[in-house]
Amino acid sequence: MNTAEKFFKSGLLIIDKPSDISSFGVDSFIKKTLNCKKVGHAGTIDPFATGVLPVLINNATKLQDKFLNMPKSYEGTFKCGEFTDTLDASGKIVIEKEITDDDVVKIAKYLQDLKGDIIQKAPLYSAKKYKGIAFYKYARKNENNGSNELPDEIVNKTSAVHIYQFEIKSIEGFFINFMCKVSKGTYIRAFAQDILDKFNLPMSLISLRRTNAGGYDISNAIPFKDIEKGKDFIISNLINVNLT
Repeated sequence: MNTAEKFFKSGLLIIDKPSDISSFGVDSFIKKTLNCKKVGHAGTIDPFATGVLPVLINNATKLQDKFLNMPKSYEGTFKCGEFTDTLDASGKIVIEKEITDDDVVKIAKYLQDLKGDIIQKAPLYSAKKYKGIAFYKYARKNENNGSNELPDEIVNKTSAVHIYQFEIKSIEGFFINFMCKVSKGTYIRAFAQDILDKFNLPMSLISLRRTNAGGYDISNAIPFKDIEKGKDFIISNLINVNLT
């Protein structure tokens, strides 16, 4: 047993999650590699998205709510003119429409003006749960059965969230590049549904990267491919956290 392993009890890892693994997949890999009792992340990142994923290990999982309640920052790109069933690049295009430059400017202005408390409708393809089952499982079951029937508690589920900042970085044709800082529970791709409902203009989220979570910046995150180096590497990169 090496020194790092001898003193290993609990701690925090800041992972740069890639797009080819889920947040829960990261947890599972770390738990299996360390052979530890508890591993949990603070703030799920959509599977297609990348970026800062705080992973808490053993006793540090007691801090999960504390990390969840902290603001999160993102950078990403919306594509105007296409709307998918998942609201992002992982889904099927269900609406296509020719839009003008003025339409893109209108969408960008709406996003730029987002600030403060808002009520957001949860995406059907999300990890939110109804009767202990994730929304996306209901949605996929309906899709496989060719049905459009879902409980009202799923279709009309809303949450109060807070937008600290929403900045348009650039507009390139039909692509809107942005950065934002939001509260827990905010679905960035849900703004695509808002735009469709408000302006009848299709849009989808085609890229998303979380740049900060729990006060930890992407510049300090460990690429997941490095975590695959094994147990000793993980233990040597654990951050001590105050559990009181």
